Amino acid sequence: MDLNRLWVFGTVILIGAAAVLGWVLGVAPKLDEAQLADADREIVETQNSAYEAQVSTLKKKFDSIVSLRTDLSSLRMAVPSAAEIPDFVAQLDTIAQQHQVTLTSILVSDAQPYVPVVAVAPVEPVAEPAEESQPAPTPAPIAVAAPTAAEVAAALAPQPNELITGTNFVSVPISLSVTGSYGNVLDFLESLQKGTRLVMVTTFATSEGSATTPASGGPIPAAAVGTEATETAVISTDVVASIAGLIYVLLDPAASPTPAE
Repeated sequence: MDLNRLWVFGTVILIGAAAVLGWVLGVAPKLDEAQLADADREIVETQNSAYEAQVSTLKKKFDSIVSLRTDLSSLRMAVPSAAEIPDFVAQLDTIAQQHQVTLTSILVSDAQPYVPVVAVAPVEPVAEPAEESQPAPTPAPIAVAAPTAAEVAAALAPQPNELITGTNFVSVPISLSVTGSYGNVLDFLESLQKGTRLVMVTTFATSEGSATTPASGGPIPAAAVGTEATETAVISTDVVASIAGLIYVLLDPAASPTPAE
C-alpha cells in the first residue's frame, strides 16, 4: 500500500513537472511571440494610417498641379533664374509704346547678392530729470505695460526666409531715363511696377524737358512768339524722368551658379 502511494505521488510530481516544463518551454514563448506580433501589427497599422493620410494629401495636391505649374510659370517670369536683360528691355519698349513715352537710356549694373533686411530698433529718448523745486507727482501704476519702440519695430520687420540666401538670390540694379508728358511718365512708372518682370523702384525724379509742338505738327509761327497764340499753340511740356530700381534673379540650383551676364 505504501509503495502504491509512492508511485502515485511520483506520478503526480512527474505530471506537474511536465506541465510546468511544457508551459515554460512551449506555451510561454509562443505567448510572448504573439504579444510581439500584436505590437508589431499595431505599429504597422499606425504607419499605414499615416502613409494613407500622406497619400491622400498628395492626391489632393496633384489634382491642383496644373494651377501650381501655372503659378510657378508666372513667378518664374517675374523672378527668372537668369538676368534675361534682352527680354526685360523688350518689356520696357512695349510699356513705353503703350504710354507714349520715349525710353532714352538704360543702364544695367553688376548683380549684387541678396542681403536680408535687419530691423534696427529706434533709440528711445532718455527722459530728462524733473526740477528739484517742483517734483513731479508719482503716476499711478499701470497694470499692462505698453510695447516699446524696439518691440514694435521687431514685430513689423520682415522675417527672413531661410530658403532665400545670398548664394541663390541676387538683385540687379537698373537705371532708366524716359521722356514724355508728366501723366504718361506716371503711367509708365505704374506699368513698370505691375509688369511681368518684378521691379522694385527705389528712386524717381523728374526734370523739365522741351515743349511739344502744336497739334498740327508744324513749328510755332514766329509771329505767335510772345503773344497769346503761343499758349494755345503749345500742347504741353515734356519731362525727363530718371528711374532707378532693382530686378531680381532666383538662381536654379541645377543650373549655373551665377546669372547670365
